[in-house]
Amino acid sequence: MLIDGYGRRVNYLRISVTERCNFRCQYCMPQKPFSWVPKENLLSFEELFEFVKVAIDEGIEKIRITGGEPTLREDLDKFIKMIYDYKSDIDLAMTTNGYLLKECAKKLKNAGLKRINISLDSLKSEIAAKIAGRDVLKNVLEGIDEAIEVGLKIKINMVPLKSVNEDEIIDILEFGKKREIRVRFIEYMENVHAYSSLKGMHGKEILEKIKKKYEIEKVGRVGSSPAFLYRLKNGYIFGLIDPHKHDFCET
Repeated sequence: MLIDGYGRRVNYLRISVTERCNFRCQYCMPQKPFSWVPKENLLSFEELFEFVKVAIDEGIEKIRITGGEPTLREDLDKFIKMIYDYKSDIDLAMTTNGYLLKECAKKLKNAGLKRINISLDSLKSEIAAKIAGRDVLKNVLEGIDEAIEVGLKIKINMVPLKSVNEDEIIDILEFGKKREIRVRFIEYMENVHAYSSLKGMHGKEILEKIKKKYEIEKVGRVGSSPAFLYRLKNGYIFGLIDPHKHDFCET
């Protein structure tokens, strides 16, 4: 069993399979040039799997594949199948920008992937392109549709930014509600790579936007999830993730 420095049992493992990304999101890493780790210096999937086996044997129950953008890593489905074949009931998930999902969702699902979190910051092509640094919306929406079609469980993540996409909070919520996909609004967290001019929205501000259209009630956190959940009057549940730990969840 794995125990952290605070005496808590560890059952969740995140694996970054690449630092590279095909987006240049304003709030993540818009600046060039980047000094990538040479591909030949990355751990192979076989090497990663040796570590994963030990982690599973020590009690890991959830594994999330991340990046960078994980779908850029060649043969990702084979790595997922290694994990699934070793322990088929592992909770195997992935975080992605969705751009390549139309091409790979089916083979990832067949390999054993169960859940995905997809970034969707705008439903307007020009705004999505402004945020991501390239024309991305068509591919992302097609990727979401394909993921639904093949039976992957999906959550959508949106980062609301002032004067950029804040007017789309309700639109993204409606998008998820219509497709029975949970939307999670993530408070922007400043970092050294992001544009210094960006202004994110605090959780209270996001809630106020939603309250203008819907009655909402608190649900709370489920398990170790970082999202504080809220329910609309019609039963649809959405989440807020606040990396700054403001007290809006308790108000």
